[in-house]
Amino acid sequence: MASTSVIKSVPPQDLLTELRTFVAGATRAVKTNPLELARTALSLLKTLPAARDAVLEYFCTLFDSAVSKYVAQIENDANPSGGHEEATIAEIHSVLCNFVSNNPEAWAPIISTWSLELLGELSSRYAGRARVPLGAGLNESLQLWMSCRATRTLIDITTQCLSCLMHSNTETCINALLNTSVAHSPHFDWVVAHVGSCFPQTVITRVLSCGLKDFCQHGSMEQGAKSPKVLSVVGILGHLAASHIVSIRLALLDLFKWSLQPPKPGEEAQRRATVPFLLQLGSLSSILLHALSSDVLQTLNVDMLPQLAELAPGWCIYFGGRQALEDLIVHLARNCEEGGTQMLHLLLNASSPVDASKYHSNVALTSRRILELLLQELDLMLRSAGPGAYPIPLLDSIRQNVASIQPLLLSSDLLRVQIAVRLFGLLAHHSPAVLVNAVAFLLQRATKDEHLAAVMRLVTDAVCASAYSTSSLDKERGDSFKNNYLAQALEQAIRNSANNDLILDDNIGQVASEQLWLNLARMLKWEISRRPRALEAHLISDAVCACLREASELLRCPPEPAVAHAVASTLDLVDILGQNHRRLSGPKLKHMIRLTKAIVAYFFLCVSEKDWVVRLKGANVCCRLLTQLAVHSAAIRSLALRELLEGALFHAPTHLFGATTKISKDRPPEVRLLHENHKQGTSVILAHRHSSMFHAGVIGNGPYRHTSVANTIPQEDISENISLLIDVIKACCTNPTAGDQNAPNSLPTSLDAVTNVSLLLVELLSPDVMYNGLPWPEEEFSKVTVERDLSIRQRFDELPITWALLSFVASHRPALCYCSVLLRALTATLMAQWAARRSAGPSPDLCSTTVRLLELLALGQLLPPPLASLRELIPHLLPQEVVQLLRDCVWNYMRDNVPSPALFTRDASGLMWRDATLAIPGPQYTDSLRFIIQKNIKKLGYLYPQLFPDTSK
Repeated sequence: MASTSVIKSVPPQDLLTELRTFVAGATRAVKTNPLELARTALSLLKTLPAARDAVLEYFCTLFDSAVSKYVAQIENDANPSGGHEEATIAEIHSVLCNFVSNNPEAWAPIISTWSLELLGELSSRYAGRARVPLGAGLNESLQLWMSCRATRTLIDITTQCLSCLMHSNTETCINALLNTSVAHSPHFDWVVAHVGSCFPQTVITRVLSCGLKDFCQHGSMEQGAKSPKVLSVVGILGHLAASHIVSIRLALLDLFKWSLQPPKPGEEAQRRATVPFLLQLGSLSSILLHALSSDVLQTLNVDMLPQLAELAPGWCIYFGGRQALEDLIVHLARNCEEGGTQMLHLLLNASSPVDASKYHSNVALTSRRILELLLQELDLMLRSAGPGAYPIPLLDSIRQNVASIQPLLLSSDLLRVQIAVRLFGLLAHHSPAVLVNAVAFLLQRATKDEHLAAVMRLVTDAVCASAYSTSSLDKERGDSFKNNYLAQALEQAIRNSANNDLILDDNIGQVASEQLWLNLARMLKWEISRRPRALEAHLISDAVCACLREASELLRCPPEPAVAHAVASTLDLVDILGQNHRRLSGPKLKHMIRLTKAIVAYFFLCVSEKDWVVRLKGANVCCRLLTQLAVHSAAIRSLALRELLEGALFHAPTHLFGATTKISKDRPPEVRLLHENHKQGTSVILAHRHSSMFHAGVIGNGPYRHTSVANTIPQEDISENISLLIDVIKACCTNPTAGDQNAPNSLPTSLDAVTNVSLLLVELLSPDVMYNGLPWPEEEFSKVTVERDLSIRQRFDELPITWALLSFVASHRPALCYCSVLLRALTATLMAQWAARRSAGPSPDLCSTTVRLLELLALGQLLPPPLASLRELIPHLLPQEVVQLLRDCVWNYMRDNVPSPALFTRDASGLMWRDATLAIPGPQYTDSLRFIIQKNIKKLGYLYPQLFPDTSK
């Protein structure tokens, strides 16, 4: 309160005097003090009810005068002056507030009605003045009038009246407020907004009710859209939304629910107009649209649509027809900042309902039309938007909850899939990462061709052509990776699968990684067949090639063997080197090296499979992949051969090829010398004393003994694995200049590559780098290399694969010449073993090893006829006879005839041969053979005419 009232009670006889004084002062018949006149009027207001209207009318003139001066000061840029009006208004404010506080039931309705009417008149009278135009917003009006002492006093008096009647008769005051609002709208809206901030729930509800009634009464597009009451409702609620948005949301939700309830008599029109009214509010205010999308949209479900469909025909009159109503709905939908996913699901569920019998006949059709119009509108806005344009609110809302949209891509309903594909294409304009996530999601989970077709639509649609920000990884991989969304999605899908492999089918046990690569393989087959023209750009092949590092890692260390098989099948369909189509750049050497090692690791995984079909299929894939890589680079070929040989000979997979395992016997526990010295005596041992004796310890425990564990793999499987290994090695040795690379077994073999294999065998099997040349020394020199020869022989005994490798080398003459040191070591050890068994008789294992060695020498044409047939005699001879043959017919011949590639010539077909007519061995090499056959003529007589045809005649 500005001051304390000085009004005193007067006796009845003085009332007439005060009344005359008031009339004279109010009519300006007598010049009086304004403050004293106001006090007299307040006294009469309290003591003389008959003078109440006159007193309140006088107060109206006082407040009007104060407002007029306030407006004039603003318009003339004059300084505000206090004067007697300030004191008078303060006195009136103080006294009226006391009246209301002391007796609210009597005074609050009277004073609130008067103050509201006065505020309405003042707002209308001075509208457009004080440099505030008529079309100014509510905030400008509030700032203007709340800066005026007179109007601020009236607002304060009104608020106090309402607060006093809050629990008794608030309805009367609110009705007066709204009635005045209708009479003076829109100039009175600032009063309603300010009072509503004090009593939000009541005012908001009544404002909406009043606005709905007015909207319903106009009943046409021309009047309804321009209804001043609707604009007032929007302004009032917009002002209250800053502090009371929750109350507004609840009021809007309650109004919507009320419209769906069974109507009472006289309410049908308002209930039917409720939804158009809410749509109109949303179109006029983004704040109210946000409130509607936050609560009303969340409440709306498919089951409500039939009821709304029955009311929908009556909505068109408020908007000028069906087309205008649909356009308004699309306009509101695209501007929704929340509830985008709920809206999309609602339209989709209505467009393709599970049980169409429950719905109105036009619900599905209308929902599809609105959905189509919405997508077209979004597409048009994105295409017409310039650079730096703000994102569309609806798309931004969906992007924030895109995880709920991704499952639509896997729907069995084609409509849902198509809508989801179009929507993700639109989202990609401002958020390309959303598109990448969607493609990765599909690659991991797609199980049908329709889903994979959606992948291709996502990555090939024109709307996906927007630039994508490059990372350091993108720059490393080149521009082709940057512009290929599928490559980025594939990398992300691989990463997601590695972090969290999801079981897609419990019965089959497929994991996300396997499904990912199976899907890629299916799409690659489409690309190869060129069924969709969009695949002619080789997007899928480029995507897989961009992720060779990840594919190599999965091949090398797969979570499941099935994943590795799927990856290999996919790579088998890819032109890794880009020879069949132009690519900006081929794979980098480091990626090819990593891939080569991974393919070798995958081969060893395949040969460990129990299913022979899976084993054979995987090995064939390895052959094709290694052929493709080997013909591209000699370094890759050498690496592949080394990895294959080292893995088969020395690493874990060696048992798959028949290798035996050695286990050392338990070694004795470690002995500590200090503990042993403590056991020497019970007395204290002092250093540097003649009586002190120390234990010197024990050096070593003698030679460690090893026991060999037999290989438990069936011999048939071992033979098959060896055959597969030879096929893979042969694939690495193919000639790149001829043949069909899709059939590696039909390609001609490169002699240089086989020579590389022979040199690798020498490097890996021979423990010494000395004396590894081609010449054979004197037999006595084998005493110098006995340790190396025994080591080589031991590896041949433990690793059966070595014989198969030498057979492969021997079949490609003259590559076996470079394995001379291995052949020499085998011959020397066999001679020593046969010599040691002169009294014990022949050994089947020793005989078998000797025959295999002689077969190698014959196959490689290192022994000419008749020495090439020595293998047929060995099983029938005594040990001393075998020693004699090995010494005279093999060692001495090889010593005198160095196994050199120069001895071989190429024929017309390109094969290397050794001319037998030029390599006829002399009698010093064949006499021992002749004598031994003659000695065993009963058993070996049939061989004599074959080996010595000239003599037999």
